[in-house]
Amino acid sequence: MSQGTGTPKVTVAVASGNLQRQVQVLDGVAGIVGTSSTKIGVIETVYSYPDAVSKGYTAAAEPFLNEFIQLFYQELGGSQALRILGVEDTMTLTQMATSTNANGLKKLLNSAQGDITVVGLIRKPGESYTMVADHFLDKDVEDALLASKTLGQYQQTINKPVRMLIEGRTNDLEADLFEPNTVENGFAGVVLGSTKDDGSSASAVALALARAVKYGSHIKIGSGQNGALTIPQAYIGDREIDDYFPEELDAFADAGYIIMHRRDGSAGYYFARDNMATADDFRILVHGRIIDKAQRVAVAAATPLLETTVRVNADGTINDADAKHLEDTIKQQLKSQLA
Repeated sequence: MSQGTGTPKVTVAVASGNLQRQVQVLDGVAGIVGTSSTKIGVIETVYSYPDAVSKGYTAAAEPFLNEFIQLFYQELGGSQALRILGVEDTMTLTQMATSTNANGLKKLLNSAQGDITVVGLIRKPGESYTMVADHFLDKDVEDALLASKTLGQYQQTINKPVRMLIEGRTNDLEADLFEPNTVENGFAGVVLGSTKDDGSSASAVALALARAVKYGSHIKIGSGQNGALTIPQAYIGDREIDDYFPEELDAFADAGYIIMHRRDGSAGYYFARDNMATADDFRILVHGRIIDKAQRVAVAAATPLLETTVRVNADGTINDADAKHLEDTIKQQLKSQLA
């Protein structure tokens, strides 16, 4: 399995009778749905920051997406596919994540046909947008977590699973702390933090997304073996992370946020636990990505056998020997590709 700047992939031969076929399993293709100025409704695939600029994602024309793309490739440190869907500034994060919205994330995922394994949702609202008072986060983030669960479940049922990283835009740091891990949605996580003191978290989503797809699905985004993040400073809300007490950062992590922090004896910032919005087995992003990969491996191994001839029992069930052959074929690929 290759790791680093290219798209991580595994290619193996699968035996099915006399049939040999090549199965390619992607560990990570990233996607992003974000507020656009000139590319509303446009789906584009870029492979590097210069490529993105050449396709119109310039600082002048697309300041919000340009900054995100630049930081994503800075952190990635190489070339890799990034699929982008631009939406209007009136589209909320909740609307992006709603399974019935044909112009939101569902549109991007449908166009990708299963290639996207992890996706970010970011938003820069128009000047007229007002956040609901007395909420730690923009209420839109909370609602998006609830809405995204249905879409995550749908993608799983069609064998094109995806995990979502939602921008944790802060509102009132003095309000009661919203706890994502009480939502029971292992398909999505809230990324909290920014390279600016403006309350946004889009830059932290760019960093997390890059870390997720730069390495294999089993590698945590906070792995110390991969070094510090490529940013000079980090904030939560209008406070620099260095100004938070350890117990305050612990409270964010324990509530289920994906945050950045410093580590004793190391320079720079690292991601802490890759928390998702649940308290069950999928409370960690890497857990979900591994099971998603297993699902993709199993489907890739079994799909070529569809509509082929199999023996059936008198009651219409598959012959035990043929069923065992299919099971063994899938197990072989799971052991090979997830070893």
